[in-house]
Amino acid sequence: MLKSLMVFLCGALIGGLIVWRLAASGQTPAKDQVKGETPKIDLTALNNDVARLKSITPSNSHIMEDVSFHYSNLWFAGQKKNWPLAMFYYNETRNHIRWLLQKNPTTKTPEGEVVNLQGIFDGLDTSSLAMLKKSIEDKRIDEFTSAYKLMLDGCYSCHKSAGRPYLRLGVPTVAPQSIVSYNPEAN
Repeated sequence: MLKSLMVFLCGALIGGLIVWRLAASGQTPAKDQVKGETPKIDLTALNNDVARLKSITPSNSHIMEDVSFHYSNLWFAGQKKNWPLAMFYYNETRNHIRWLLQKNPTTKTPEGEVVNLQGIFDGLDTSSLAMLKKSIEDKRIDEFTSAYKLMLDGCYSCHKSAGRPYLRLGVPTVAPQSIVSYNPEAN
């Protein structure tokens, strides 16, 4: 109890000294802060900043190209049974999809219908993606192969829902990354 009282008194003393120093130097809090008012916001500058940020934000297709890159690398890492690398590419894939959803949780079909991408992802995240992660954790190539293909089907279902059925997916045949070795043994 005495210790708490001493800490309180020290805090009050330090706070009092700060206020006294500010008053002695002629510095006082801004009027609008004293009254509890919000400072004025320059709406023109704010609108310009928002417009600039929108102009430099990557498009959905750019983000999905990153997803494709990581998901393709995941295939080759899994086929070589390089499970730590496969988990890395799994996480990169999932995180880039989540980035897309933060940027835009819904999209419109060419006909203008709104598609809830977040809802589609939530379903995939608890089914196909969860199965894929488990196959990597369990280091089971047969389960990995089927879960990978099942996730491709889930991705294609999302593409169709978004009005883009022409974005058909398949198991990659050529590794997109030639500089990374998929071999689990050190070179």
